[in-house]
Amino acid sequence: MLYSKGYITPSTLIGIWKIEESRDDLLSLLQYHEWVQNIYPIKSESRVLEILSARILIKELIGEEKEVYYNNTGKPFLSDESYHISVSHTKGYVAVAVNKENAIGLDIEHISEKIRRVRSRVIGEDEYIDEKNELIHLLLHWSAKEAMFKFIDAEGVDFLHHLFVDRFTPDNAGMFKASEKRTDKNLRFNAYYQVERDFVMVCLEAG
Repeated sequence: MLYSKGYITPSTLIGIWKIEESRDDLLSLLQYHEWVQNIYPIKSESRVLEILSARILIKELIGEEKEVYYNNTGKPFLSDESYHISVSHTKGYVAVAVNKENAIGLDIEHISEKIRRVRSRVIGEDEYIDEKNELIHLLLHWSAKEAMFKFIDAEGVDFLHHLFVDRFTPDNAGMFKASEKRTDKNLRFNAYYQVERDFVMVCLEAG
């Protein structure tokens, strides 16, 4: 079912789908089943549900079904290139962001302790983590770096040495700055975030 839908900037619209339906239920919400034939060889039913939920979200956000292709790194794009899109999924949820004008990067992460085990590979020593809200802050850093990784779509990205999150103190929602040093553009980002009971989400635009 549709969990939430709304604009985070004047041009970026995000939808979140909570997966509660069966494959057949989701397929019944789509008209062009030939556009999702890629689901049939997939053995993981949860992955099938994620793909179908993402297609439904794109339809919900744009107002019509769109055919989705993938580039050689697996990044999705619309066949008619009418919108920039970014897609992410986590345990039980799928998120999609669309923007007609600007490229975007989106990531959603289930709230779990596993980020603590990889902290040293994701969070730099100079990056600030609020000890009072450590787990959520770590997850927001991780989610922001995943979103940047999707945005720049480059090979050989090192989360520790190429992707950076500026100092901020996490709240239930807000915006912080982030940056990358992997590409020649050395992009700066506005990263908009949301903290829910089950997940955190970050969507960013260059700016």
